[in-house]
Order: sequence, then C-alpha cells, then structure tokens
Amino acid sequence: MRIAMLTLAAIASCVPAMAQPAIKLPIAKGLWTNDNQKCATVRYGYVFDGTRWGSLYFYGPTGNLGPAAELRPITQTRVVEGGFTQMQFDGYDGAGYFRVKATGADRALYRVGAPFREEIQVSDEPLIRCALPTLSPRMQAAIRRHAPAVAK
Repeated sequence: MRIAMLTLAAIASCVPAMAQPAIKLPIAKGLWTNDNQKCATVRYGYVFDGTRWGSLYFYGPTGNLGPAAELRPITQTRVVEGGFTQMQFDGYDGAGYFRVKATGADRALYRVGAPFREEIQVSDEPLIRCALPTLSPRMQAAIRRHAPAVAK
C-alpha cells in the first residue's frame, strides 16, 4: 500500500501544472469602480484580470496609504436569472453570491447577496470600467503591481 501511494505521488508530481484558463464574464478585464466616481481620481475599485476578481484600493483618511489588493481566483462561473453571471471562488458555492452583468459599453451592475438572519440581503452597485490611461499614475502602478494582466 505504501509503495502504491508513493508511486501515485511520484506520477502526480511529474504531471505539469496547468495554467488556470481564462474565466468568462460578461465584462471586459480592467478596473471597475462605482459609476459616481471619476477615473482620474478613483482610489478604489474592483479588478477583473481574466482569472481573478476582487478589490484594489488606497486607504486612510485621504487615500494616502496602500495600495491594498484582495483578489481571489474565480474557479467557476454560471449564468443565472436576470442576465447575471455568478462567480464562484475556491470551489465554494454557499448561500451568498457575487454576480455581474453588463449594462452597456464599459458599464456593469455588480450584485452581492449576503445571508442575514433568515434572508439574503441584496445590494447592487452600478459600475463603470476605467481604461488604464485614464487612471492616476498611482492607480496605474497599483494595477501593474497587483493585476499585471490588466495592464497589457
């Protein structure tokens, strides 16, 4: 039994690791922020880099600290009601959810459903996509550092 397990471990270690395939979302790669923000001065947003989704932001009273990035690999997506695409992270698909749908050119609606007591609380955020050249030099540097696939 021990030899069989060692053999399987040796075989598994010889198989090359496969790169994570690009995830299909109905939005383009880039920095997405609330639609009431100006791209040139934005200090926070969501990043989709083709395989990950999450927050990228500067923090502190005047946004002088950071950047901080909280990007997680998307392991699966699926189309759900209302034209949204639901993202699944780390193989987890619980009561809460993260969904996105395109609402126009460089516009999207981000929907989060969070369990609260006996219900799911839903919040919607209208988003715009900021092209890299329209962002401040600080935000461009943050994207190059934390999400280089967006900067290509």
